Amino acid sequence: MVAVMEEARAVSELAKTGWRPKRTIVYCGWDAEEPGLLGSTEWAEHHADRLTQKAVAYINTDGNGRGFLFASGSHTLEKFFDQITRSVTDPQTGISIFDRIKARDLVDGKTEPKTFKLGAMGSGSDYTPFIQHLGIAAFNQGFGGEDDGGEYHTIYDSTDHFTRFKGPGFHYGVALVKVAGRTTLRLANAEYLPLEFQNSAQTIGGYVEDLVKMADNMREQTQKQNRLIREGHYKYAADPTLTFIVPAPKTRCPISSSPRYKTPWHA
Repeated sequence: MVAVMEEARAVSELAKTGWRPKRTIVYCGWDAEEPGLLGSTEWAEHHADRLTQKAVAYINTDGNGRGFLFASGSHTLEKFFDQITRSVTDPQTGISIFDRIKARDLVDGKTEPKTFKLGAMGSGSDYTPFIQHLGIAAFNQGFGGEDDGGEYHTIYDSTDHFTRFKGPGFHYGVALVKVAGRTTLRLANAEYLPLEFQNSAQTIGGYVEDLVKMADNMREQTQKQNRLIREGHYKYAADPTLTFIVPAPKTRCPISSSPRYKTPWHA
């Protein structure tokens, strides 16, 4: 919330100079997040018609600390957001936040990232009613990884704890304002919305491949277990002096609609 207020203050200073965005910017501070995201959900439902007709994107910040940028969002805006990660400087190292993420990935033995990849958005924060209820492109942004956790939702989750341990000097609060602020202003001032669907299609294709592999693995495991049950191996491997109930055979797994998986399934 502090980051949002600081971003709004910075934009207000721009407005005092006579600057005006090409698109309307709305800053929101949500109440009642924890009991079912009530504040944001009720507001989004109340304004659903207007939001679905006019809203370009929703940018969410929910918690911040010291370390690396963690961002999830709509993959139609992934290439656009990659540019922002290269234009904001990490306050501890003096390099871009993208280059710091790249250094971490290389040290951890991962493949060198060529671009910033947005994470998949689950649920649990106030972006949920926008992207999952109304289909509006969204982001969730924050820094972390070098600040110890465990204080969330306890009496220790205080301003004193944050300023002493999680974000001394608010340096990463400033960095988050720069990331979210650039996201906001570039979307607000773009002549054409920077939506790009190639990354989105590739990401969805990857999800499909993952689902196919999961189904294949489940099918193979089901076949194996049913064979062991059918041939009596569970019974023969059990201790005869102990009570053991052989599990019931599993139901067959669905067959993929892909041309690669047209062979009949046998239990």
